[in-house]
Amino acid sequence: MKNAIITKLEEMLGSTDISAVAHQMRALQKEYQTLWTSEFETAKQEFVDEGGKAKEFEYAKHPDDVTISKLFEKIEAKKKEEDGKIAVEQGKNLAIRKEIVAKINDLSQVSDNIGAAIKKLVELQKQWKETGAVSTHKYKEIQADYSKAIEEFNYKLSLSKQLQEHDLKRNYELKTELLEKIKGIKNQTNIKEAERLIKIYRNDWEDIGPVPNGKWDELKGAYRLAIDEAYSTLKAHYNSVEEEKDANLEKKNSLLEKIKEIIAKAETANGQAWNNLTTELTAIQAEWKIIGRANAKENDKAWSEFRALCDSFFEKKKAFFNVMHEKLGGIKAQKQELIAKVNAVKDSTDWQKTGLVIIKIQDAWKKIPHAGGDETKLFNSFRTVCNHFFDAKKAHFGAVDASFDANLVAKEALLAKLLEFNLSEDTSANHAALKQFSLDWNAAGMVPMKDKKRINDAFYNKLDELYDKMNVSVSDKLLMQFKSKIERFVNGENPEVALNKEADFLKKQIDEINGRVKTYDNNLGFFKSSSKGVNPFMKEIEDKINVEKQKIAEFNDKRKMVIVELNKLRAVEVEK
Repeated sequence: MKNAIITKLEEMLGSTDISAVAHQMRALQKEYQTLWTSEFETAKQEFVDEGGKAKEFEYAKHPDDVTISKLFEKIEAKKKEEDGKIAVEQGKNLAIRKEIVAKINDLSQVSDNIGAAIKKLVELQKQWKETGAVSTHKYKEIQADYSKAIEEFNYKLSLSKQLQEHDLKRNYELKTELLEKIKGIKNQTNIKEAERLIKIYRNDWEDIGPVPNGKWDELKGAYRLAIDEAYSTLKAHYNSVEEEKDANLEKKNSLLEKIKEIIAKAETANGQAWNNLTTELTAIQAEWKIIGRANAKENDKAWSEFRALCDSFFEKKKAFFNVMHEKLGGIKAQKQELIAKVNAVKDSTDWQKTGLVIIKIQDAWKKIPHAGGDETKLFNSFRTVCNHFFDAKKAHFGAVDASFDANLVAKEALLAKLLEFNLSEDTSANHAALKQFSLDWNAAGMVPMKDKKRINDAFYNKLDELYDKMNVSVSDKLLMQFKSKIERFVNGENPEVALNKEADFLKKQIDEINGRVKTYDNNLGFFKSSSKGVNPFMKEIEDKINVEKQKIAEFNDKRKMVIVELNKLRAVEVEK
């Protein structure tokens, strides 16, 4: 698509009449903007789908985008150059016409050799007609000056009465004939032709000389009335066209709402309902085709939305029937396989590891579609084997908890001491004391499961509070609190799960920042290739890259600490 746009722009750039293809360039600009916006939104959505944040998305320009932008600039520059040449030419023509008016004004002062004056006037009138066009905003003024000069010449020169009366009579006849033509414009069905004729007749009117004084006021009033009537005809036409476009837009918007309603119904539709909705949508598409155009901007917007909604409907329909046509036997086989996996480990006494395995299998079960008529039977079998393991686990830890009562008493006492502990002015002593509290806490051993979360939360929340009050740097404080957080995970329920989640979270943060750094590097490369000299924006990007790399280093250090604790847990499991 972009290659086609580039080809068209290169052809336009080679045109000898750049003004004639300017409107084509505007259409290509609109087409390109629509294409670029679509690519931008797709890239942005992919970025978000991959875990990025929309507000952090930055879209690097494609080389084709740069080429297209340069071609647009070259065409605009070439058009500007041609417009400049036309303006210079029109300025020269205006100077010539002003000189002609001045010469006619000079002729009107001549009192002798009338014949020579008339001959000179004819020459000047011929020169006037042969002189090229002037700018539209200067035309009316210079034309009025010319007409006034001609009239003054004809009135002031002492022409013979017979010749003067003949000319005035002839001009009156010509203007009367022209007036009838102007009146006929209101019956013109071709509006473009009507506009063309108005311009011609107005110019012809100005070119015709004076009429008898007694006839002028009446003729001038009739002319003004006829011109106003002609313009009223044009205005009425364009008003009706705009009204029709507005009505067309309203009809199209109404159809868009109907399509949205159909899509909403499709969310809960069965097979037959989908077919009925398809028939409704097809009828709307046929109705859309016979509606005329709206205003260009609104029409393009409505068409884009119409096409997107129709595409969305048929994509949803395809997805629905693909799901319907799946083999239920395949779904059943998947669920039977999960039942067999749980059945194979249901008698295991490795409570933590096996529990995690079964939880993952349960998550996998939820993601498998409904198995139809066999669903209830399969689910009952699956629930039975899962319950077998978890019931055994519950019974085991119920017995173990009774042996942990003494540990609970010790930890309650240690928690009481921590709650009464006050920080001193000696930061090192404070840090050593809090570290000793953590060591004593870990040495106290396990407590009953029902008390584990309560007492651990109380201990580590107070520990965090004390760390937060210590007079140390922000970075040291954050590091102490992070170490406390790791200890909490190690002493909490399912420590391996908690540590794995923390490691995954840190890895995700690192990946996201790496993604941003890559985008910044791309942007920096683009600016380096297209900029000359010092660019403050490049400095801003480099600063951002340095900040992000510092964050990556901090997250990597924390993740290493988490991995160390994970490795300790796994080493213990191996020893068992």
